[in-house]
Amino acid sequence: MNTKAEAFSSFLNEKAITDYQLKELPDDDQNTVVFGTNIVVEGDQLPTWVILGDSPFVTIRVLILNNAITMDNEMQLMYFVNGLNRGFRPFKMYFDGDGALVMEVCWTTNGSTQENYSTLGNEIYRELDIIITYLKQNYKNWMKDIL
Repeated sequence: MNTKAEAFSSFLNEKAITDYQLKELPDDDQNTVVFGTNIVVEGDQLPTWVILGDSPFVTIRVLILNNAITMDNEMQLMYFVNGLNRGFRPFKMYFDGDGALVMEVCWTTNGSTQENYSTLGNEIYRELDIIITYLKQNYKNWMKDIL
């Protein structure tokens, strides 16, 4: 397990947070570890991943809607997502290769030792709080526009 993942895992243990599933990616040159959970918004469970590796980046990825793009709505959704990306800078929305709508936030960290990441858990949870607040304010309207 990489150093950032160890630091986040320690944070989760210290706070007795147990709703994450940990997955180490085999044969990954960045020693990536994915912590999976769900964010519940408007009764929907949105799969959410905290992605930590040996790179300087921390990524949080939220699956907003599977199979969002159809033949009938592709252009409309492209304009919709571009508008969101222009209007709110911390998060970026995109469509994955299967047409699912994904929201992502990524930032850099410094250091390489456990001590360098002593506040990483708090940083990740601060971002998750911002994501949850943003989703609670916008998700319902997005679904009206998308569906």
